Amino acid sequence: KFPLFGVPVSVHFSFLLVAVFGLGVYRGWEIAAWTGAVFVAVLLHESGHAFTAKAFGGTSVSITLFALGGFTSWGVTRDMGPGRRFLISAAGSAVGIAAGLAVIGFGRSGALDGIPDLAIVFLDSFVWAGLVWGVLNWVPILPLDGGHMLQHGLEMFIPSKAAGIARVVSILAGVVAIAAALYFGQTFLAIFVGLITLMGLRSGSEEQSAPEPAAEPPPADVRPDEEPPAFPI
Repeated sequence: KFPLFGVPVSVHFSFLLVAVFGLGVYRGWEIAAWTGAVFVAVLLHESGHAFTAKAFGGTSVSITLFALGGFTSWGVTRDMGPGRRFLISAAGSAVGIAAGLAVIGFGRSGALDGIPDLAIVFLDSFVWAGLVWGVLNWVPILPLDGGHMLQHGLEMFIPSKAAGIARVVSILAGVVAIAAALYFGQTFLAIFVGLITLMGLRSGSEEQSAPEPAAEPPPADVRPDEEPPAFPI
């Protein structure tokens, strides 16, 4: 655990599994560079969520890194409407994509010429984890950022139907993504997307079966309208 500009960050021991996914591609110290790059990229992604939430008045903001990614949790105030929650959900990938594009820009400008091979492995891994995963995270599958963005966007116009529509779109997008991954021979990616889609489906079912809250004024601070997922966002 450590603080990041006032935001507590926890790193679960399962984050070391990232190193395992580097096996077969990297070796020796390259695996350490890969793991470090993913750590920085994921932390940057979650920081985008965290500091945007704080800027909008979010309380008890915290970051947890684990296994393949992480999540950010915060308490929302009464004035944090769906528009602001949409921006919070979008901010993580936006930061990662911007950082990845910046690294690519520096590389093409020649500013990175002559750097050690280990540094190249680190930067290549960072671009993959920040830019590529950032783009994929905007796919409208719950509980990815894209799924939350879709739901919060719909809440601005049709709040009573937003959750149901987002859930249906999430399932359809998940099926399409799984089919595309299998078509291109990416079996692991297909399994991963399938697990994420099932997580979103289960989360939606639990929300629908939850008891109705008592008819009383909401507290000044309430938790987000969705529990942190067990997969990276």
